[in-house]
Amino acid sequence: MKKLPMNYDNPWIALNCVSLLNIITTILTNLKKTSLSLKFSVWPMALSMTMMILLMLMWFRDSARESLIESNDSKLHNSKMAVLLFLLTEAFFFLSFFWMFTSTVLAPELSFWPPMNLSLPSFIGAPSLNTILLVASSATVTLSIHEKYSTYPLSLIWLATTLVLSLFFMVIQYMEYTTLTFNFTSGIGGSIFFMATGFHGTHVILGTLILLSCTYLMYMKFYTNNSLMSFELAAWYWHFVDAVWLMLYTIFYCWGH
Repeated sequence: MKKLPMNYDNPWIALNCVSLLNIITTILTNLKKTSLSLKFSVWPMALSMTMMILLMLMWFRDSARESLIESNDSKLHNSKMAVLLFLLTEAFFFLSFFWMFTSTVLAPELSFWPPMNLSLPSFIGAPSLNTILLVASSATVTLSIHEKYSTYPLSLIWLATTLVLSLFFMVIQYMEYTTLTFNFTSGIGGSIFFMATGFHGTHVILGTLILLSCTYLMYMKFYTNNSLMSFELAAWYWHFVDAVWLMLYTIFYCWGH
């Protein structure tokens, strides 16, 4: 019997699915105000989100370790396929939010959109600035990968610039949340808006932590021209986060407003 080169001894993906299930269960429990939901607070959600981020970092740590040690082409191919399939599932996850929002706008319950208690923010201002920041960060992480093959200091500078841009994005997103005139309970439109942008913000935080670990590996000179796979996979994830934001910006801020 031919032995497959795929690794099945990695527990982080299965554990991450359990954490994601806990997050969804907490959200669904709190959607309806009952005596049971009142017992829940932000702590179960925060704990599940923290566990998911830590498990993703553990997965990335093992992937980075394998990319630095192993040079088997089949293992590298399998790792890339695993990340691509993961990004595909994430794409369908966000697609569900886009589908719910567009169906709500095109066929609203009250026969008109937006409802009186919901005033989505305009694309002018913070959303446009955040779009510029994320697009710029996507460019800087690409420049960092290309410079790694020629100039090490410039590659580290571009990667650090990406981290700074992502930090600015998170600060501006938080400031936008504090100025909104609606909340999570302001109808289905408000719920979808906060869930979609909130989960995207979680992915930005996770991507920032992964790029921060890449910065450490690059600073310690663990990366070589033949062992950049973990960095390239992190860049794929960051480009995916950027693409999701462009969809959020177009559908929620431009079209929905």
